[in-house]
Amino acid sequence: MILLTGLSSSTGLRVAKRLLKSGHDFTALITNTEKDLDLKSKKVTLVKGDLSKPDSIKKAMEGIENALLISPITDSQFKLEKNFIDAAKKAGVKHVVKYSAIGADPDSSSLILRSHGQSEKYLKKSGLRYTIIRPNIFMQNFIEFYGQDIRKKKQLKLPLRNAKCGYVDIRDTARLIRKVLTSNGHRNKTYTLTGPESLNCIEVAELLSDTMGKKINYIDIKPKEFKKDMMSAGFKEPLAEAFSDLYKYIREGAYDQITDDIYKLTQSQPHTFEEFLDDNVKFFLRK
Repeated sequence: MILLTGLSSSTGLRVAKRLLKSGHDFTALITNTEKDLDLKSKKVTLVKGDLSKPDSIKKAMEGIENALLISPITDSQFKLEKNFIDAAKKAGVKHVVKYSAIGADPDSSSLILRSHGQSEKYLKKSGLRYTIIRPNIFMQNFIEFYGQDIRKKKQLKLPLRNAKCGYVDIRDTARLIRKVLTSNGHRNKTYTLTGPESLNCIEVAELLSDTMGKKINYIDIKPKEFKKDMMSAGFKEPLAEAFSDLYKYIREGAYDQITDDIYKLTQSQPHTFEEFLDDNVKFFLRK
């Protein structure tokens, strides 16, 4: 049996839907904020729990062999994931798939990378079988984070200078995770997930211009302005600060990475950025 967490995230929900589509049963650990998820199926067992309360997740661990660990980005992320790993070990879970990030490092100055690094280190020392999933920056961010600016103001504002990034489509990430959860051969491995090309923001703006039929200008901004823009878009200050810190690493070239892990595991090429835009053209052309 499979256990999923993080169903309020774009990745977690996509993994759930792919498991259903392929006919797999699974248990989903859901919080009160996730209770309205559209996952009504006889193949899904919904169990309410909270990673901050270890006793509340015991029931979800019953009979589980493979568990996907996705948790929210907060200053207590490592503590939450430590609780999950401890509960998994106590319950006899055989394999934990940890959703992480490129550059994860327990000594990183970035909250996001430090938290993921601490969790990776703890999981590796736990004695559990593990698989680490390290995705590049998501193409979907150009909808969820910057989409309104692109569509309404015809501009892409990011603090990335001319740094390249191997943006990955979340659909490909979810496809690979489903494979890892439902097949053998992934014991104690780390997969780095990227798209098939590395692009800078000028190149992304050109692709956006082609898709929209209108000139989209790339405006390079300071990290402080990026943080302010994130807060204006509705992100709370600690989360905006965390993303601003992460983007410093992108600006320095740490995410200029291309791998073939997605193709090797799924036998399908990951989406290009142009394909992502074509599939979401209705969003970008909406007035």
